[in-house]
Amino acid sequence: MNKPTDQQRGEQAKRILEDEIFVEAVQKIRQDLQIEWLNSELQNTEQRENIFVMRRMLEVVLVQLQSVMETGKLSQKK
Repeated sequence: MNKPTDQQRGEQAKRILEDEIFVEAVQKIRQDLQIEWLNSELQNTEQRENIFVMRRMLEVVLVQLQSVMETGKLSQKK
């Protein structure tokens, strides 16, 4: 099986980032984490740190998809 090109991977990443269900899921996760953080006890630093890590990991996934999409756009211009 052939490995997808950067352009193909970029197009796939773009479809994912623009997919209505994916966007909705990301918004829901952000909202749920925000609510969980707001409702957490100030003294419960472990819980608050875990919420922070989950939020950061969500952003890492989004940045990675964005990077693949941008790489695909650049390879398309060559």
